[in-house]
Amino acid sequence: MTPPRNSSTGSPPVMVFVDVDNTLVKGATIYMFGIEAWKSGFIKWHHVIPALFQQRYFIRKGETTHRLKSTRERAQSLVAGHQVKDFEKVAEVAWRRSIAPKVFPEMIERLNWHKSQGHQTWLLTASPQGLASVMARDLGLTGAMGTTLEVNDGAFTGEIDGELLHGPLKTEAALAKASEHGVDLRTCYGYSDSAADIPLLESVGHPVAVNPDHTLLSHATTKSWPVIWPEATNRHQAHRSKKAEKNAGR
Repeated sequence: MTPPRNSSTGSPPVMVFVDVDNTLVKGATIYMFGIEAWKSGFIKWHHVIPALFQQRYFIRKGETTHRLKSTRERAQSLVAGHQVKDFEKVAEVAWRRSIAPKVFPEMIERLNWHKSQGHQTWLLTASPQGLASVMARDLGLTGAMGTTLEVNDGAFTGEIDGELLHGPLKTEAALAKASEHGVDLRTCYGYSDSAADIPLLESVGHPVAVNPDHTLLSHATTKSWPVIWPEATNRHQAHRSKKAEKNAGR
């Protein structure tokens, strides 16, 4: 699992693609952003109440189609009509006060190792690009690829520019970034908690399941992929493992 350091500065870099919600961070970052946005006066309280319940469910159960749809709608409703500069201020506060404390230490250790090997480290997430960029910057990563929100005259329209960066679209984004640098994805790493990212994990040479939902856990076990269980997710490990075994007919 541990490749040698890049042999020369002229060789293509090894790239590392890391999902954010429930992989790098415990919980969904858009909901954490929502809480700080309310505290900062950016949004009203009625926007926050659904986020509190959905955050709790997401941590326990992982990603679902309903949660994905909710994330898209939540991101659109939170920023519609607001200035980009105000969003950026809230993103900074949300990162420092709510998100950074929930980053898994085990993943920081992994990212630091990758950086020590000269690997490029990229966040690859459905979270808004502006929020993902703040996280990548403060973690000292190469960069971030997130969902782009439509802007008109310096304000968010409430629409997504393109599609939510999720599922197969993550694979396309990783392939495009790798191609840009002449990188073979078979030399790269992918980290995720969600079965939705199986296409991405299948496309890289070094897939790693982190805090996996039961479907991804079953798949990773079949494929003999490494699995990381951050200490903060211990309470969910036994339940998901049992469910994965049941689904596998063991």
